[in-house]
Amino acid sequence: MNDKQNDILSVAESLFETKGFDGTSVRDIAKQAGVNVAMISYYFGSKAQLLETLFTHRLENFKVDQDLIFGNKLSAFETLESLVTSLVTVMNRNAGVYKILSVERGIRMRLVNSDSYAKVKMYNLDLITKAIQKGVDAGVFNKAVSPVLVHATLMGTFMNFQMNRAFLQSVLAIENDEKYNHYIENQLAKHIHLTIKALLTYED
Repeated sequence: MNDKQNDILSVAESLFETKGFDGTSVRDIAKQAGVNVAMISYYFGSKAQLLETLFTHRLENFKVDQDLIFGNKLSAFETLESLVTSLVTVMNRNAGVYKILSVERGIRMRLVNSDSYAKVKMYNLDLITKAIQKGVDAGVFNKAVSPVLVHATLMGTFMNFQMNRAFLQSVLAIENDEKYNHYIENQLAKHIHLTIKALLTYED
């Protein structure tokens, strides 16, 4: 993919995130990217195909390197903390695509490139399952806790902070986006980690 195609995808991502897919026209994308409409058609075909290309191009960035999480001698607790921090950081640094996916799938059930997205979610779920099993094997995590629910807890909390950014930035008195992103990758990641840790160590 050449520089011009990457520029078009970056512009499209920004516009889809702020205006929505239906609220963004190919002409809007062309104008902001400094190209003509014909060039977008040449490279991507339709607006829907451009969106599909965006997801295909970005989804690989969503994967956490499991060798960094499991390729050492961390304890089960340290592994869980490292995994949660890594997942929140990766998601936050690709938040635009996550927000587009949430809106497109949640409101109209537009399932763009569903196989690729499902594979990324399954990859992350497998990492969570592996981290939990490590703790179960060590006798420190409750084996009755569902990895699916842990994954949902993580995703739901993270997406709440993305979809309610203006409100939460205000009530938390965070003055700019840079500090808000720092808050997500530090305080929020720690909160999610402690919440999941509490679930995994709770005894009925």
